[in-house]
Amino acid sequence: MYQVPLEMICRHDRTAEVCRAAVEEDGWQLENVPEEMKTPERVRVAVETSGMSAVGRGGVPKSLLTPDVYVRCAAHSRESLMMIPWAERSPEVCLMAKTLYPDIVKNHPEFVPESVHNQDSIYTLNSLMESLTGEKFSYRQMTDFYNGKPLNVKRMETPGGVQKDKSVKFDKETGGFSFSDIRQERKRGLKM
Repeated sequence: MYQVPLEMICRHDRTAEVCRAAVEEDGWQLENVPEEMKTPERVRVAVETSGMSAVGRGGVPKSLLTPDVYVRCAAHSRESLMMIPWAERSPEVCLMAKTLYPDIVKNHPEFVPESVHNQDSIYTLNSLMESLTGEKFSYRQMTDFYNGKPLNVKRMETPGGVQKDKSVKFDKETGGFSFSDIRQERKRGLKM
C-alpha cells in the first residue's frame, strides 16, 4: 500500500488536526505548518519530538522561541543541547545541561557563557546549594526552590554553623535562606 509522505499531507491539508499530528510524529514538520497555525503548543510538541532540529532551521517566529522552548530543546538530547545558539544559553538551559549531561558542562566549561557564571541566577544557586549540602538536585527541585518552594536537606553548611534535617527556603529578593525544622510526621514517614 502506498503512503503519502507526511510532509505532503501537511503542505496540502492545513487543518489544525493534520498540523498537530504532523509535529507529533516528526517535529521537523513544523516548517510545513502555516504561520498562523504555529502556536506555542505546536512548538512545544515539535521540540519534545525532535529537539532543536525542529526550530533551528528557521521558519518559527521569534516570538514563539521562548526561554522555555530552549530548555525543552536542552532536555531532548545531547545533540539538541549542543545546537542551542550561544545567545540562548540562559541560566535555565545551562542548569538543564548540568543536571542531565554533567559531563558536558564538566568537560566543556566553555559551554556555559561567562555571563551565566557571573550573575545571580538559578544556575549559580544550584552550584551554591550543591557545595553547601553535598547533594545533587534535579532541574525541577531547583526550579521550585528558586521560585520559593522549600527544599528539604539533610545537611547544609552556613556561616552560623551546620544545619541538619532542615527545610530551606530561598528568597530571591534578598538572596538569603531561611530554615525550619522538617515536620515531625514527615521525618517519621521517611524512617519507615
